[in-house]
Amino acid sequence: MRDALRCWGVGLTLLALAGCASMNEDEARAFQAEMEGYVGKSVEALIQARGAPTASAALPTGGKVLEYISSRANVTTGYSYLTYTPVFVPNNSGGGAWTSVVTRETNSVQTGRCRLTFQISADNKVLNWRAEGNDCRPATAQ
Repeated sequence: MRDALRCWGVGLTLLALAGCASMNEDEARAFQAEMEGYVGKSVEALIQARGAPTASAALPTGGKVLEYISSRANVTTGYSYLTYTPVFVPNNSGGGAWTSVVTRETNSVQTGRCRLTFQISADNKVLNWRAEGNDCRPATAQ
């Protein structure tokens, strides 16, 4: 049974790292080390490090699942492009003319999200974890 759990843990680790594609290699290692460090620890240690979970659910086995969901938006600059917006300009005689207004767009918004799931045993120990998203980072980098 322990070997099966270990194999499952390795599979989850690979899945978690696939969800960390936006991290550099050092951040990915730090994230994996932090997550693996919670396995076998008390749920209190997890909550002390990560804060209160976003959601939790009881399992029929007596354990529970804790979920942490985070999202953020990053506004970046560094490039620009022009857009042309048609505008009708009326005159005093009831007519008018169409013209274009040029605007320069310079901002880009990128969204990041992370969903961390921890399975907790009936005796309140962290059994395993899973990460999904493009913005899963160590608690110290949040």
